[in-house]
Amino acid sequence: MANRAGSSGIDATLFRQEGPWCTAFVDASLGTTAAQEAADALPDTVSQLLKSQQASAADIEAMRSALRPAEGRPAPVSRFIAVNGGKVVLDELVQGVKTAAPQVDCSEFPNLVPLARAHGGQFPYLVAEVGRDGGEVSLRHSAVAGVAEEYRIAGDREEAHHARRVPGRYEESKNQHQTSEIWRRNADEIARLVDEVARDTRARLVVLAGDTKARELVLSQLAEPTRALTVTLGQHTRTGGADATAVEKDIEAHVAALLADDIRELSERISNQVNAAQPGAVLGFDEVVWALQQGQASTVVVAEFQDDHSLLALGGEPWLASEDSDVEGAGALGSWPAPEVLLRAVAMTDASIRYVPAGVLPDGAGIAALLRWPKGGAAGAA
Repeated sequence: MANRAGSSGIDATLFRQEGPWCTAFVDASLGTTAAQEAADALPDTVSQLLKSQQASAADIEAMRSALRPAEGRPAPVSRFIAVNGGKVVLDELVQGVKTAAPQVDCSEFPNLVPLARAHGGQFPYLVAEVGRDGGEVSLRHSAVAGVAEEYRIAGDREEAHHARRVPGRYEESKNQHQTSEIWRRNADEIARLVDEVARDTRARLVVLAGDTKARELVLSQLAEPTRALTVTLGQHTRTGGADATAVEKDIEAHVAALLADDIRELSERISNQVNAAQPGAVLGFDEVVWALQQGQASTVVVAEFQDDHSLLALGGEPWLASEDSDVEGAGALGSWPAPEVLLRAVAMTDASIRYVPAGVLPDGAGIAALLRWPKGGAAGAA
């Protein structure tokens, strides 16, 4: 989704596009005979579900074209697809999520809840694998499988080779000095690249791997803000004998630790703000709806899915209302499950949303919101 890095993954422009929208969240796993049979039947299954919701022939055909299994990806993996006007607007794989049955919707606005739940709270991070002759820097996202972008630095390999292998051409001290200088220049190039990508993407973590000496050189030349984000891996990942699985597990552990820290800090912040003299947070479904209607919610935090509630989606501000409301001004588009309407309102008010494990919020609350200004205070007071 556009601009998803470091955010909840919501692109508000999608909600502003005229409907109807068709979305599907489906299992894309392979690896077993049953999974292959399910993949073969999936286009027909989804097409029937779309027809039952009066989807157009163009939207159905566009959806069928995108319903491909995720070949080469470890199970479980799911695929999210959004179609508008007979064109595929979104097509994303979500690694590590199993979808038991296809979730298919046709509506006036896209149901992005499955994707937002998978991406909520994600952050960009870098993995730099460095050697004395250069290295690779990959940009990844914590909730998205695979590498988003990759950058390579081809260092001064040949000059380094001659400096090391033909000592007779130089005095030993000069040879050693030249070799060290080549390694330093290569490390400097990689460090500049890591600094630039980390700054431009607002990366939250830098994982430094590769040759031990090269790691030390690169780390010493990183800018202080980047160095503060950096962890190093013990394995020499640029050798043929490196255990790639172990390396990826180490990277995943660092990412998981940072996500856990984020959730803990968010929980503590909500608890403190709810109990403040001028509350900067609210708990409970009705309170969160109120905060969104006022444009006062900065971050909505969902610990329990609000499937047992429905809300009216409005064509303009305040974007949502309870079903028993006497709607004035912006007309009601209709009634939908609360998660879909809440997510749309979050996007349209430029807020963010986080989905967290049950029990994270105080007082057993299922939903909460951090406020842009204290409850009862004036806008802009905080």
